[in-house]
Amino acid sequence: YLHLATKMNQQKSSSSTSLLPITPEIIRWSYDVFLSFRGEDVRKTFVDHLYVALQQKGINTFKDADKLEKGNFISPELTRAIEESRISLIIFSKNYANSRWCLDEVVKIMECKNVKGQIVIPVFYDVDPSTVRKQKSSFEEAFNNYEDCFKVQKWRGALEEAANLSGWDLPNTSNAHEAIVIKQIVEDVMARLGSQRHMKNAENLVGIESHMQKVYKMLGMGSGGVRFVGILGMSGVGKTTLARVIYDNIRSHFEGSCFLHEVRDRSAKQGLEHLQAILLSEILVMKDVNINNLYEGVNMQIQRLQYKKVLLVLDDVDHVDQLDVLARKREWFGHGSRVIITTKDKHLLVEHEVEKIYRMTTLNEDESLQLFKLYAFKKNHLMDEFRDVSAQIIRHCGGLPLALKVLGSFLYGRDLDEWTSEVERLEQIPEDGIVKKLELSFNRLNRIEQKILLDIVCFFIGKKKESVTRILESFNFSPVIGIKVLMEKSLITVSQGRILVHQLIQEMCWYIIRQEASDDPRRYSRLWLPDHISHVLAGDLGTEKIEGMSLNLAFAQEGNVSSAAFTQMSRLRFLSIQNKNVHQSPNFLPGELRWFNWHAYPSRSLPVSFQGEKLVGLKLKDSGIIQLWQGSKVLGKLKYINLSESRKLVRTPDFSGIPNLERLVLEGCVNLVEINFSVKDLRRLVLLNLKNCRNLKTLPKIIQLESLEVLILSGCLKLKKLSIIKEEMNRLSQVYLEGTGLRELPESIENFSGVTLINLSNCKDLENLPSSIFRLKCLRTLDLSGCSRLEKLSDDLGLLVGLKELHCDDTTIRTMPSSISQLKNLKHLSLRGCKNGLGLQVWSSLILSRLFGKGHNSMGLVFPNLSGLCSLTKLDISDCNISDGRILTNLGFLPSLEEVNLGKNNFVDIPSASINGLSRLKVVELVGCKRLEIFPELPSSIEEVYADECTSLRSTGIDQLSKYPMLYRVSLTQCHQLVKNEPDVAIIDSLWNHMLKGLSMVDDKFSICIPGSEVPDWFMYKNLGPSLAVKLPKYWYTNKFMGFALCVVFDSFKEPSCMNHGYLKKIPGFQVMFKLVRHDGKTGLLFKSIGSVGSEECPDSGHTLLAYTSFDEFWSTYEKCVCNPNDWIQIEVCGTDANVAIKGWGMHLLYENDIINEELMIQNGTSQSGKMGLLHVIFDGSKYMKRKRHGHKSFSRLPPDDEPGYVNSFGETSNEDFDETLFGRGITATVEAQQTVTFSMPK
Repeated sequence: YLHLATKMNQQKSSSSTSLLPITPEIIRWSYDVFLSFRGEDVRKTFVDHLYVALQQKGINTFKDADKLEKGNFISPELTRAIEESRISLIIFSKNYANSRWCLDEVVKIMECKNVKGQIVIPVFYDVDPSTVRKQKSSFEEAFNNYEDCFKVQKWRGALEEAANLSGWDLPNTSNAHEAIVIKQIVEDVMARLGSQRHMKNAENLVGIESHMQKVYKMLGMGSGGVRFVGILGMSGVGKTTLARVIYDNIRSHFEGSCFLHEVRDRSAKQGLEHLQAILLSEILVMKDVNINNLYEGVNMQIQRLQYKKVLLVLDDVDHVDQLDVLARKREWFGHGSRVIITTKDKHLLVEHEVEKIYRMTTLNEDESLQLFKLYAFKKNHLMDEFRDVSAQIIRHCGGLPLALKVLGSFLYGRDLDEWTSEVERLEQIPEDGIVKKLELSFNRLNRIEQKILLDIVCFFIGKKKESVTRILESFNFSPVIGIKVLMEKSLITVSQGRILVHQLIQEMCWYIIRQEASDDPRRYSRLWLPDHISHVLAGDLGTEKIEGMSLNLAFAQEGNVSSAAFTQMSRLRFLSIQNKNVHQSPNFLPGELRWFNWHAYPSRSLPVSFQGEKLVGLKLKDSGIIQLWQGSKVLGKLKYINLSESRKLVRTPDFSGIPNLERLVLEGCVNLVEINFSVKDLRRLVLLNLKNCRNLKTLPKIIQLESLEVLILSGCLKLKKLSIIKEEMNRLSQVYLEGTGLRELPESIENFSGVTLINLSNCKDLENLPSSIFRLKCLRTLDLSGCSRLEKLSDDLGLLVGLKELHCDDTTIRTMPSSISQLKNLKHLSLRGCKNGLGLQVWSSLILSRLFGKGHNSMGLVFPNLSGLCSLTKLDISDCNISDGRILTNLGFLPSLEEVNLGKNNFVDIPSASINGLSRLKVVELVGCKRLEIFPELPSSIEEVYADECTSLRSTGIDQLSKYPMLYRVSLTQCHQLVKNEPDVAIIDSLWNHMLKGLSMVDDKFSICIPGSEVPDWFMYKNLGPSLAVKLPKYWYTNKFMGFALCVVFDSFKEPSCMNHGYLKKIPGFQVMFKLVRHDGKTGLLFKSIGSVGSEECPDSGHTLLAYTSFDEFWSTYEKCVCNPNDWIQIEVCGTDANVAIKGWGMHLLYENDIINEELMIQNGTSQSGKMGLLHVIFDGSKYMKRKRHGHKSFSRLPPDDEPGYVNSFGETSNEDFDETLFGRGITATVEAQQTVTFSMPK
């Protein structure tokens, strides 16, 4: 060989490791390899074998046909093929120089090498390289015949240059078997190609790299076996483009490959047998593969491909039959094969057991703009006068590449007026090229699925999937499977339980409706535009074509409805009107109506003529209904009635003719006094909601609702007695009775045998519980909070073996039954405010002796073993008048305890043994313990400490908080005694420095809040006032950057805003808005809550909150791929809660190196090495800036090497270390008068 073997091996290695990324260079090659050869010497031998080997590796190779090799000059086709090839392989044979054609090819090839960087590889087949270089032997004989030709010198020069290149010398190679040499040549070509695979129009690929990397990972190129990967997405999102780029980049690593495009269309037009033939032909590099039937094709695929490593792309598959014929089983392909399937139908992939599915997402705003500019302006530049209209078009396209390309191409070269006109037109008529592409997906739906999609687009976008399903069921549309099919076909998505549809899919559906009706709104099958609906209703212009309408007008907008508006709409099945200002009502409703929803329906009843035989859902919230209908009415299909907030409703209708009713909602019907007795016979009723029916006094005496799952009677103040439950109601799971006037519960409540939750909170008249309630084996939550007349619980409480939550806050229970220790599954126990006005120690003895057992110390109880409550994780005994901390000793017997609230009690201290042995304790709250003087010792597991309003708390013990490794949140508001002897800055610095070390474990949750009115000096940026704007330094972002440290100084809350947020009462934090400004003027907003304050009262003046926000949270909102973080040049922060009076802000940029080891902390401003402190210096490359040195702690971060001309540095301020200390790159730090430090750079 003439080439260097080691070099080739390096190239081969490089190609394998650099497989994944696309080169950023734009490569415009049509072919990978051009073959130059003398046909009569090698065409039917060496060249044919080499060509097949190259093709099998997926290397796109140009080999001229016999018919091209005519005449004395190379054809334009060959010239163009040479110019568009990445590599030229020149096969030098004995008679090569006898062809002027071949010699012209060599000249052209060497010209492309020198001008375009084409790679040239000579192969010396049966001649010596020196023969070619010096034109000896057969080459000399040939040139003797050309001496009169003016091209001779060019030919000689080109041959000499080509022969000097590294290549393949077959005559002088030992063991030069043709098959071995061809294999090695192919490997050399693959190595040189590397990952620089071409693709037509590659310059227009935007935002594809991130998709590629994710699919590469799914393909698992380094692993064995056979793997199927699906690429899923809506039409026009770029599935085929992504598959093609991946195919072009990896095909050379397989023994055979095939990209079978447009399987859906081609299988319909040409048949699957034809596609089988193409697949085999391309993978096996065979011509004229004939397949007579599908069975024969499948057998041929199995026989020929089962031992071959292949890459197969099946593009735009829409039916599982296509996969069954083309790639049914993994066993059809050889080890290491990969099959990529692009489709709009997820179910197809699931049914075919595709292992990995990648869902294509649309482009973000920046990517959309970039792609649109390439098509609309043919360059990556946006003209200022087109900026606003471009933004409108981009929003219209919704990130869909197809739409951006089509509209961009259409608008190219047009003036601003034409652009504006097109935007206006798009609002009415979508672009044909886009609609036709999307309409293909619609046409492949069955008739019912099409109806579901049109209904969703016109009526239900943004609605809860569960509600939409109920409505569509009323139309007999089988929506459970129908919605799933639409999701699988990427026509709709469900996010957070709500149905969403891409803007262009919406426009496609509207276009279809308009086309069916020849653009006459009166004949639309569905009406969704307010103008159209108002026009039809006011003018009585409806027709039999209208099946549904949804009107949602602005609150102040008047709406007019003709009394005969619906007379002609005989097929109307869905009617939804949301407008309080429609004062007229119809006197006729169509018999086909299935779902009737009219917010603020003005009539006193439904039209007398309305029979409602097909009505399934009736929702008339906030209506003027007094009584729905008179007498009995047969509505056999009615399942849902919602008359909530209908304040004029006095009595319910007769339900005897509605046997299938499932949901009855009368919430907020404040004048309802009577429930028709027939309600007791609604055997299919699942939900009965009578919440806040304040005047409802009675229910039917007997209830036998065997299907009922949820019963809500909350706020029925005049309801004194619950009905007798005649039969077992084992489906009932939740009973809400809070705030009712109930004095007792019936013994028959035990027939609620399946109930899991009973809420009796704030039943002020409830005096006792029936013993039968303790036989409810499924009960998990019992809430008795605020039952101020409830004085005791039965000892049968221990029978509730499944109970997990027991809330007895603010009751007058005098004793807790000893059987409570039998509740081994109890997780939450709350006795907050159980003091009953008794003496401090007396009450704690009464309650806690029963809870924890009898004690012997007159000063306080000593609890026995509490291991019975082995599952308890949360305990609240706050505000229980506990005066002796020793009574808490036996809390240590609660091994699972994670959160404990001891606030508003009167102990002076807490014995260490009570808490520090709780190895799982994470949260301790001591808020309002005004006599507490010494902070208790806590377990190492502690994460959050709330000790606000502990006005007697001294610094003793607070300094120990630094030793808890998991601690990330401390709140000490109104603890003014704490900072009397020690500066608040010292406490903050100590805690902050400790908590920074655990930052990686807690992300950005940690915060500190203590009395104080100053931003610590070490904060880089400060401002007095409600906001702070920081101009970010150049190169502020590095891979070491973590986030922003924030300091908020606030005086007070302007008004009480403390709320009960679940188990612990605490202010959840400060609502803050971050605003990032980019160099191009674009901004990004992030709203979040920082910190947490434990006080239940309004903190008084002078408090400081320190918190941290990670930079990753910004990127989760704005995506790192949008821009380089250093493109952000300014950050602004301000509070958004009007109740908080913010007096000052501080901000500091945090880097990994800023987090120091505990041993480097300096206590009291000193260390063994002498006076040290925190130093922050900014260096701008030409001048130095001075900053004062501060005490308390120190750490060091040297100037990063990747930030030339700028230093954002921390360092120790010891005299010894900073006396002409060299900080790298010639930057010197010196200490001046022990107060300032100067960084300077040699001139």
